[in-house]
Amino acid sequence: KKGESKRNYEDKYTDNDDDDKYSESKNESKNEIEEIDDGKNDVEFDIPQIDVTSININPSTKTAIDDPLELNIIFSLDRDVVAGFWEFKFLVDSASSRIIKVLGQSPVEDYPDGESDVTFRTDYIDISGIPPSTLTNSGLLMACFKVHGEEIATVNMVVNVSKENGEIVREILNPLE
Repeated sequence: KKGESKRNYEDKYTDNDDDDKYSESKNESKNEIEEIDDGKNDVEFDIPQIDVTSININPSTKTAIDDPLELNIIFSLDRDVVAGFWEFKFLVDSASSRIIKVLGQSPVEDYPDGESDVTFRTDYIDISGIPPSTLTNSGLLMACFKVHGEEIATVNMVVNVSKENGEIVREILNPLE
């Protein structure tokens, strides 16, 4: 009511025993919720900033799709990184499917603040199970830097795949050139 003091309003609407039971129940629920551990904070770390300064792809010209590959990436980190590694994947897309082949990974190691590098070599690119019609689309060579298993950065290199003289060939484009 107009003209009613604040004290009267509080007395009138907060001294109800049912409200106290509701408040206690509400507080108990709140405490229970606060105690739930979802496990998301088990490993906490500052996400490092990474700057890729150089990429060397060998061969850097057209070659058979399954030929050997050597990739060297030079990068800088803004802090020390414990338990970091690179994972290398080949991705091809079509209108009806996406296929990702894991090519390998670097050893897990500690990287210092500043410049580092990683070299990845494979004797062949495994294209088994990829239909030729899907394979002859553009794809991606992906180099993913991971810390504690969490992806921090990915370097995507376009892979042009075509059929020339009856042979499927690839050409990996350097994103820094």
